Amino acid sequence: MRWIGIIILCFGLQASHAQKRKVSYRFETGGGIPQQLPFWLHTNTFGTITPDSYLWGSAGVCLPFRSTEEKAFDYSFGIEGSGSLGHQQNRLFLSQFFGQMRWKKLVLELGIHHRPTFYEGLSASNGDILYSNNSRSMPGISFASKEYIPLPWIGKWLSFRFKYAEYLMTDKRYTKDTHVHNKLLAFRLTPLPGFSLEGGIEDYAQWGGRNAQGKIKYDFQDYIDMVRIDSGDEDTSLSDQINKLGNHIGRHFAQISYIHSQFKATLYYNHLFEDGSGMKYQNWPDGLYGIYFTRTENSRYFKSLVYEFYYTKNQSGPLHDRPATPDEQSRQDSTQYHYGRIILGGNDNYLNHGEYRSGWTLFGQSIGAPFFTPHPPEDGLTKGISNNRFYAHHIGICGELPLWDIRYRLLGSYSRNYGTYSQPFYNAKGETIAKQQLSLGLQLILPEQKLPFHTVLNIGYDKGSLLKNTWGITLSLFNTGIF
Repeated sequence: MRWIGIIILCFGLQASHAQKRKVSYRFETGGGIPQQLPFWLHTNTFGTITPDSYLWGSAGVCLPFRSTEEKAFDYSFGIEGSGSLGHQQNRLFLSQFFGQMRWKKLVLELGIHHRPTFYEGLSASNGDILYSNNSRSMPGISFASKEYIPLPWIGKWLSFRFKYAEYLMTDKRYTKDTHVHNKLLAFRLTPLPGFSLEGGIEDYAQWGGRNAQGKIKYDFQDYIDMVRIDSGDEDTSLSDQINKLGNHIGRHFAQISYIHSQFKATLYYNHLFEDGSGMKYQNWPDGLYGIYFTRTENSRYFKSLVYEFYYTKNQSGPLHDRPATPDEQSRQDSTQYHYGRIILGGNDNYLNHGEYRSGWTLFGQSIGAPFFTPHPPEDGLTKGISNNRFYAHHIGICGELPLWDIRYRLLGSYSRNYGTYSQPFYNAKGETIAKQQLSLGLQLILPEQKLPFHTVLNIGYDKGSLLKNTWGITLSLFNTGIF
């Protein structure tokens, strides 16, 4: 954090002498009822609003990149503080604190920085099944391409983008100070004007940290093995030796887009994997399937639409392994860890892990799609994901009403939830059941032309057996500007 402060100070000194560079600001304050806010009143708020919040606020300043790239070198920095008062817990934290340097299409970033929001905030997961806007952002360092980079000679048709990053999970966890490694590689093909195909792979790996037995050993060679997704040597934990070094989760993603003079349409797909069985698509059809449509002209009443379908019930089957038959066991190596067992590769148990028991959560919230339900925190400690087998339909619509130029956003989701393979949901008779859930959210924004600030009214409604039946409202005031 000291180095980030130095970098931001240097950027600030440069900005004071720069011409045509202006600092933007944003502040927001709001409140809501009842004690337990409905799903769409707290979801995808970068952790600022939690289910128990009744008052919250944030304020920040940012020097963004130039709107044009007339210069090869550019820089950006920002800081934002957030806080909330809750019925169970009060929170005050730095939600953003970052510095960025850009050279042409390459960007080096340090600190805490929110990811950009896609699909106008209509997607339940921001189009990414593994990393939504549902939790706080992690501090770290990343080196990435700002956008797609054309390949030499064939860049008119084929381009690529990449990311290489390291983050730190700073919440209270079973494995403290867990590191997160992230890498991405994607390609885009543009065979026709206005038409593009994109596809790639992204990997996350939780590694390092300290558990009840002490610091988890990771030297430079261990780090290289983790990056290469190899198994650990005899000095690493038993889990790292049997499987891959670190807790790897990833996704294959693809997207087809068509841009017309009057609209844009996008089909997108995420396939998630936890291990080799998922990499081989044994868990098909698990993943995210989505469509986005937006109008570029005459968008009053209706501007954009998102529909998404999430399915995570397969998980490569219910069993990771089974007992070997006598004939199968006779052909096995008795010195191997899995002697006497046949590996089936199932029970992928998405976003959970035996060693990193807090799983793919941060400050009690799912980092992935918000339909992955975390265990309720105990003494501030999250035990991971309690519900990772579900299917969900989600729809989002936005537009503008003729009355006072009010903008609206309507979100609706329906899901059937099955818990996990190891711990399914049961009824009073001890029978396994599915818990249904319907959640609705309506947002109305009165622009600042009518008042000296934007006024945002949110109405939410939950009905089902997964979450508490409730409805609620929040009212927020926010403003943005330039110094």
